[in-house]
Amino acid sequence: MSATPWMLLVIAGGVGLIASFLLGRWSRREVDARGPAEQPGSGHQQLRESEQRFQTLVERSPDALFIHREGTLVFHNPAAAALLGHARADVLRGRKLAELIQAGEEGVLTQAGEELGVQEVHWVHREGRLVLGEVVTFPLVFEGQPARVSIVRDITERKHLREKLQTADRMAAIGSLAAGVAHEINNPLSFVLSNVRFVRDELRALLEEADEGTRERLKEVQDALEETQSGGDRVSEIVRDLRTFARGDDGKRVPVNVHTVLDLCGNIARSQLRHRAQLVKVYGDLPSIVANETRLGQLFLNLIINAAQAIPEGADPKSNEVRLTTWRQGEAEVVVEVRDTGVGISPEHLHRLFDPFFTTKPAGVGTGLGLPICQGIVTNLGGRIIVESEPGKGSAFRVFLPVGESPEPPATQAGS
Repeated sequence: MSATPWMLLVIAGGVGLIASFLLGRWSRREVDARGPAEQPGSGHQQLRESEQRFQTLVERSPDALFIHREGTLVFHNPAAAALLGHARADVLRGRKLAELIQAGEEGVLTQAGEELGVQEVHWVHREGRLVLGEVVTFPLVFEGQPARVSIVRDITERKHLREKLQTADRMAAIGSLAAGVAHEINNPLSFVLSNVRFVRDELRALLEEADEGTRERLKEVQDALEETQSGGDRVSEIVRDLRTFARGDDGKRVPVNVHTVLDLCGNIARSQLRHRAQLVKVYGDLPSIVANETRLGQLFLNLIINAAQAIPEGADPKSNEVRLTTWRQGEAEVVVEVRDTGVGISPEHLHRLFDPFFTTKPAGVGTGLGLPICQGIVTNLGGRIIVESEPGKGSAFRVFLPVGESPEPPATQAGS
């Protein structure tokens, strides 16, 4: 990894700063050893002031500084203790580096030789989480013995933001592609579905006029057309999702009865639920909300199907449930909760659930777009969505939606 500009400055400045600090300590001891007769008029005072200045720089530096010898810490500044979540500045002295760094990475700091350039090392916070640090390590003499100094800058948040920006760039490119693909698919698909409906309707008329043998053959053709119609409708839904993903919710908004939408979604998801769990409804007294009914249906249907799929196939349907609960929270919000008794979600996955393309489902089952689209629908309605889960105890997705007029979605430019 190439050194970043700040790290180059840190290397140069850090060497000078530490050397000056240590030189000041050594020089002051030497001056003290000479006795008053040997000390020049103001030299002693100047050395004291110089040492104090550099000591202040080391102690107040926002970057963590660790001095270690043979894998053991012999000095660190307050920022080093803070990096790992300790309040006391001297709490780490004497600790082994191997205790403070993710297993297998301590060699980056203890490897013999000259300065290795900028490295990324995961430090273990006292709470157990990992802190990603950008580290420069180089040798020096500390208190008369060889040692190594490591200067660390916490880049955990910066790394997270960089990943978000990279995802945003990728999503922008995919969004543009999705809009174009959806447009190209939608036109011929509409033509195909229109013809399928026409042939299906004509077959119904022919079935009434045909003899018994012909009627049986026509019935098989009609069944095939029904399956074709169902598949085409599914493709149409995918195209619609792609357009929503690329452009956001631009549908017309009207007063919507939340319970009516939930009932419809429960009926549609019946095939997913039937062999896994019971659908339980606990509805409160809710006012209508202003929303696009189709988008709201997409939101709830996705959450219900996800809840059903969180319960393993073969589970006893009588022992598991998907519970739909609604209530009004104050005057400003209604709440819809979709709770399941499924396998739950690991803590390390919770913060990534709404990241595009992230999925905990097996390959070929999930695309990782369902929950990001749900979050987009909720956000466009001026609401929010949260999730609570514990492995082995199921999950609960809670949707908060505003009562009354929802903010209109941002206008899209023509041709986008």
